[in-house]
Amino acid sequence: MKRVIALSFFFPFLLIFLCVRLAFTEFFVELNYRFGNLPPDRWGMDQERRLEIAKLGLRSVLSDKGMEEFISSGLFREKEIKHMQDVKRLLSVIFKVLYFGLPLWLFLFFSLRDKKKMGLVLFSGALLTEILVIFVLVFSLLNYDLLFEVFHNFFFDPHSWRFFDQDMLLRVYPMKFWYNATLWVCVFSLLLNSSFQALGLILWKKVS
Repeated sequence: MKRVIALSFFFPFLLIFLCVRLAFTEFFVELNYRFGNLPPDRWGMDQERRLEIAKLGLRSVLSDKGMEEFISSGLFREKEIKHMQDVKRLLSVIFKVLYFGLPLWLFLFFSLRDKKKMGLVLFSGALLTEILVIFVLVFSLLNYDLLFEVFHNFFFDPHSWRFFDQDMLLRVYPMKFWYNATLWVCVFSLLLNSSFQALGLILWKKVS
């Protein structure tokens, strides 16, 4: 039973981390720019150039080579570079948990060899995910600025992530960009989660 509880507890983190990883791709950045209704740049930079720089920022938090390219571009102040280095470290932890934790979770899950217990893990884990994601989704819809601030103050130095409007990070990643990203992660998590929840319920209830 302890394994069932542990697997159920870690299920939401792995599923959400997976959706976060999918959001940190060039495909999603392009999707956000094409269909996310982002505000135009106040200083007249065209969307194609903004998209190009946004992809540069994405690469900077995914690899050392990308970070070197980001720094050498000359487009960002030292404070912006420092923040992106902080983001890179945080994502490195999240993605390592995903890459190493997911195979381990799957191994322990299938080693249960009991469809009823497996169903209970999926259903209860999906229920926890549902509660967490709906909370974030509602919070985002009610006051995304506050959610954004709370998140950043929790994971970063409160003075390290605030920038001027003319700073390049805010020009290529306006608040609407992150609002869209958060909603995408929440909605995709719920859609993916619902399939596991349904499967879990079937296994849990139908197996005698």
